[in-house]
Amino acid sequence: MQQISKRATSLTSSPLYEFAKKVKEQEAQGRKIISLGLGEPYYDTPEIIKQAGIEAIKNDKTHYNPAQGSMTLRKKIAEKYQVEVQCVSVSTGAKPFLGSILWSLVDDGDLIFMTGPYYPPFFQIAQSCGGKVVLIDTKPTDFQLKADVLDEIFANNNTAEKKSFIIINSPNNPSGVTYEKNELKKIVEVCKKNNVTIISDECYSNFSPDPQFSLRQFNSEIIVINSLSKSHAMTGWRIGYAICPSDLNVTIGRFLENYIGCPSSISDAAAVVALESESTLPDLVSQREIMHSWLAEMKISYAKSTGGIFIFPDFVDVMEKLNLKNSVELATYFLEKAGVATTPGVSFGEKYDTHLRLSYCIKPDELKLALQELEKVII
Repeated sequence: MQQISKRATSLTSSPLYEFAKKVKEQEAQGRKIISLGLGEPYYDTPEIIKQAGIEAIKNDKTHYNPAQGSMTLRKKIAEKYQVEVQCVSVSTGAKPFLGSILWSLVDDGDLIFMTGPYYPPFFQIAQSCGGKVVLIDTKPTDFQLKADVLDEIFANNNTAEKKSFIIINSPNNPSGVTYEKNELKKIVEVCKKNNVTIISDECYSNFSPDPQFSLRQFNSEIIVINSLSKSHAMTGWRIGYAICPSDLNVTIGRFLENYIGCPSSISDAAAVVALESESTLPDLVSQREIMHSWLAEMKISYAKSTGGIFIFPDFVDVMEKLNLKNSVELATYFLEKAGVATTPGVSFGEKYDTHLRLSYCIKPDELKLALQELEKVII
């Protein structure tokens, strides 16, 4: 048996993915499951984008692209963010940039700050790159990241003398909270004062009160990760991109060349048309209202979701009533008794084991049905 490297042992399977496998197993057995667990739009890819992919195949755009994406697509993204094309890389979704950026910047023992609850790969990749993760619990502030709290945490960790980074994710996965713009401006100032580099995950930015907003508007040194997966219903096409200083982008390119390879030439061509057409998906205002109303009626504690496609309620009272010990047991109970898939809160940090992540990115009627089925097994 091969001995696994110490580096690889830092990677584990999140309950998020383990539970998703359990849902798929039940569906494979023919059971109808309503999913409030999926992190993708229920819309199909718009027709104009699909046709662009088909045309790319017909026109034999089926060969290797550059590792950082075609120059045509990079220029389109550069125009969108008003940056030089040398500051743009494209890859197979946003996730490769979590790896390539941290791999390019982080040395053993460097500080990586992130808010809790957090998207599981943030934590996993940060640790595997040798970073020391410092979690910032945002539950006391309704999952809002606050500049004064951040300033104190930076001071306590002596960031002035250590190479330090922070991953900011707004709208947030899993909470659905959009950080307040005035607060974000203060946060950028606090990070600059404390010599902390910002990596901004903006993959849900299209589903927010201000779809055109990017944290880069406050500081051009901020590194942005985004994708077309959510904004254009292109999850399976796998196109993501990063905006960063040009010198860092050179190193990211080397990582992509050696570890990832090029993004699909067909998806690349379709992404160009997607950005030209601006055929982004509508926000999910009605679904949020349905979810908020149901949670309030059921007296389940929650912070209001203002963006993205998720909400992160606290089911502690429901768990006590049903005599369930943790979020995995609760999610399993809802799956087996109600036929509704959710995501255990512990996936997003050990402190959140009474929470569930609920996705409301499904048709309103189907969302209402899912909530009715949950209600039946709660009352």
